Order: sequence, then structure tokens, then C-alpha cells
Amino acid sequence: MSNSSPSRARGLRSLFAAAVLAAVSVRAAEPVTVPGLDLVLVPVSAGTFRMGSPADEAGRYPNEGPPALVTIAHDFWLGKFEVTHAQWRALMGTDLVGQAKLALADDTLYLLGGKKQTIRGRIGRAKDADPRTLLFNTEDDAPMYLVNWDEAAAFCRKLTAHEQSAGRLPAGFEYRLPTEAEWEYACRAGTSTATYAGAMEIKARFDAPVLDVIAWYGGNSSFGYVGPGANTESWAGKRYPGGTAGPRSVGTRQPNAWGLFDLLGNVGEWCGDWYGEPLPAAGAVDPRGPDRGTSRVVRGGAWTFLARRVRAANRSWIEPGLRLNVLGFRVALAPVQP
Repeated sequence: MSNSSPSRARGLRSLFAAAVLAAVSVRAAEPVTVPGLDLVLVPVSAGTFRMGSPADEAGRYPNEGPPALVTIAHDFWLGKFEVTHAQWRALMGTDLVGQAKLALADDTLYLLGGKKQTIRGRIGRAKDADPRTLLFNTEDDAPMYLVNWDEAAAFCRKLTAHEQSAGRLPAGFEYRLPTEAEWEYACRAGTSTATYAGAMEIKARFDAPVLDVIAWYGGNSSFGYVGPGANTESWAGKRYPGGTAGPRSVGTRQPNAWGLFDLLGNVGEWCGDWYGEPLPAAGAVDPRGPDRGTSRVVRGGAWTFLARRVRAANRSWIEPGLRLNVLGFRVALAPVQP
């Protein structure tokens, strides 16, 4: 329109964004439960959202933009919780001790701490060290960690085959890792602020009050923690000082509006995409990231992370072979990707 001003155009775009964000709160399907695993997936209806963070968001990193309206054109389901230790054992037949052994035996040189080194070199362990020294929370309801990208994807493939053989898998759907766009869309649950509980005020490196009730992060992960873990005495700017910290039982913080727990904090979550920049362009539909790369996308932050890294838009990238005690995953039931 020839008589429209930039401010009016921005206003119209804001009204449109608000309308689509309100629209995606409509829920249509029912949850899915995988028998024998107690794995519950929450329905997520198709819709449009603003992916990324605005330039004035507290704690923002440059790779979170430019923000753009992106459409998820398909309905899907997403794990209500991160995959747990018990669910991993039941389907894969291994456990956290076995994963720790794999981490110690891994001779691959990864970029860790600014230099190429093995996982055991980074944490100061010998190849024949007791694998249990790598473990923190090992309860059944602990989020599964020390799982690399290929192993997380293998869990999804095995779950797909299991449910296909049982005749319970909808036609044209598979269990897989969520795309980065699917993950952020589900995390936001119709919100546009830094977290699904509201905007973030960062008081210190490990201190953001809004996270207290929704996330286990570096500022509060030692609060009430019992068992082996990391000594946090040296973590400056911590909301709750000192103490031993570790990953926490899933579902012990408040969920977002769509009933999804721990999307922020606890353990970071592998996504299906290769990492790339910038974010998808405005108007993108079901974006999936680059065709190839060297690192996979990880979202959500973790129990050791700075407050600024536990936001809906924060993007991490990790070499797919790494097994870390801050890294797990959740499962999506979504359309088969060509």
C-alpha cells in the first residue's frame, strides 16, 4: 500500500504473529503411549511461529537470528519427557554403565576445551578407568545421557520397527528425533518470550529467577540434589550457592502450556538437523537444516549451563559422536522424512 509507513507495516506483522501464535494453542489430537515403555507423547498441532530471538532479548547469541515466521505444516507428537534410563534399558538392552564404557573406549579426537582430545582426556580418566566414575544420577527416571547422536537415532529406528511390527504406528509416520524447528515450536507452546514461563532477567551468570520453576540449570541443579555429581563451589554467580549437582529426575519442574516437561534445562536434546547458519528464512515450511555438516543441533540447555543458554531460541552444536553427561534426547512421532 503506497500510504503505509514502516511502523504500520511492523504493527500489521505483529498482529499477524499474535494471531498465529494464538491459533497454535488449539489442540486436536490425543496423546500416544507406547505400551511396555511407559513412553508418552503429547500432540502438537500444525501452525506458524516466530523462530529465533529478537535483537533485544537478554542473553541472546548472534546465531539465533534473524528471527522469522516459520510454519510447521504437519501435526506431530513429542515426548512428554526426555527419554529415561529405564526406557533406554528396556528398548536397547544397555544402560548408563555401558554407555560410560563406550565413552572411555572412544579414541576419536573431538574439539573439547579448545583443543582436539578424547572424551577421557578431557575429563582426566584412563581408558581402563571405572566407568561408574563418569555417572551421576542413574535412577530409572533419570534422563538418559552419555548417548551420541547416532545412538539416539538408533533408539528411534528401533522404536519405529517395534511399533510397526505391533501394528500401532500410523501410516506415513515414524519415530525420530525432532527437527530443530519442530523442537523450538513445541518448546514455545504459543509463547514468544525467552522462556515459556516469560521473559528472562539475567542477574548473574547462573542466576535467572524465571528458570527456577521450569528448568534445572547451573543456577539451581545443586538445590536438593542427592547422590554423585559435580562440585559447583567454583561456579561464580550461582543462584543457589555451592553443593553437588547432577541431572534430575524427569518431570520434576513445571511443564509448558502444552504439557511438555524439561524442554529447558536438565539435559540438552539432540535434534535431527545438521547445524547451520543462519536460521530458516521467513516463510519457510518444515525446514530441516543443511544437507550435511560436521555438528548436529542440540537444544534446551542443561543442568550445568549458564542462564543465557537455557532459552527457547538458544542453539548449540555438538559433534555427533560425543557422549556427554549433559546430553540426552526426546522422541518425536512425526511424518516420515523423504
